Amino acid sequence: MADPLVALACGLSATFLFLLLFGLSVYLLWRKRRNQTLYRGLIPTTPTIPRCTTPVLQTSQSSSYGSGGVPFFVPPRFKRTPQLNKGKEETEHADEWELHPDLHTQRGSLTVGSWFPLGSIRPDLYQLPEEPSEWALPNGSAVRLWFALQYQQEREQLVVSLLRAANLPAQCQGNVTLVKLQLLPSDDRRHRQARARRKGCHPQFNDTFVFQVSNSCVDQCSLSMSMYTVDHQKKHHLVGLVLIPLRFSELKEMAGKVQWRDLDSESDQPLSKNGDIQVSLNYNQSLHRLTVVVLRARGLQCCSDAGVCAQVSLKIHTQVVRNKWTTVAKGNNPSFNERLTFRLLPMQLDTACLTLQLQQPSTEEPVLLGIVVIGPFMYARGRELEHWNDMVSKPQELVRQWHPLGSADTVQDPQ
Repeated sequence: MADPLVALACGLSATFLFLLLFGLSVYLLWRKRRNQTLYRGLIPTTPTIPRCTTPVLQTSQSSSYGSGGVPFFVPPRFKRTPQLNKGKEETEHADEWELHPDLHTQRGSLTVGSWFPLGSIRPDLYQLPEEPSEWALPNGSAVRLWFALQYQQEREQLVVSLLRAANLPAQCQGNVTLVKLQLLPSDDRRHRQARARRKGCHPQFNDTFVFQVSNSCVDQCSLSMSMYTVDHQKKHHLVGLVLIPLRFSELKEMAGKVQWRDLDSESDQPLSKNGDIQVSLNYNQSLHRLTVVVLRARGLQCCSDAGVCAQVSLKIHTQVVRNKWTTVAKGNNPSFNERLTFRLLPMQLDTACLTLQLQQPSTEEPVLLGIVVIGPFMYARGRELEHWNDMVSKPQELVRQWHPLGSADTVQDPQ
């Protein structure tokens, strides 16, 4: 008798709990739908757009954003029109200015007068020569380079604009023309490079470069510009170079004016009085190795038939670190083709130099035929300085160049 009563009580309890859970679920669902109905009543079906005098882009009413659209300004569009419609275009611009005066008072980057593509030259900053004679070709075979300099004292920046060149040699007209620029002396050993827009004897560059130089160091700097042609084998051939000493007063006077210089080329310079020497240089930074290849000499004024040898000295500051000699070669145009190596740390590149002396052996004392110093700005200028900088910037190749020989009394500190 007790077992049926227990079963009945369990059944009634389970039924009561089921009905209670069902009722609670229905109540919660009803309350949720009631809250959603009240929330929808607070959102308007049509979004309102605030009034604005300037052009506003209106979004569609079916947008997923429930609140009002966000207005924003539409930048003006500038189109090129033919010259025949110039009068009509000016009238339309005048009407547009009257209708939307606020549109032209926005940021300067949206106006035609103050917008320029990045990297382009603004011709209005430079005073081009008024007379055609200023653009005249140079006489003879000289290569002429046109450029403009401007020093911005507030920003401490030197702006160099490379414009064009003229009268390139015939063998260079089918090659790519490059101009490498460097501010000397400088801790930045990288060259700034300009590439000609087209090939030919009168290439155009139209490139602008910015060098950071302080006001106190302007008078101590020089601008080096070297022109090269690149053949089909990607070898660089020096056409000529020019070194421009900077003076603050001259930069201020010639600001924005186009200038020209005739490049000093190897073919234009005759043999020096004491002869010339051809040397190849290479510096391996990872091995700390400076390689000097003495190739040959020409035009030497030998006093006897004893032969000629080359002495190469590595100097750091005023101290000679190492001396090395080549073997003796005969004649006034001797060939050596000997490789000499020196150990030099990268931090010593700005304080080291190479001194090359051509000597004739003698029983008493060697006869000095000529001397040349190749090194950084502290020791050299012109070709010798350019050769040293090319050696540092081209670690993968031997940089070869001719150098005129001077006498011992003419080789002095360039400073």
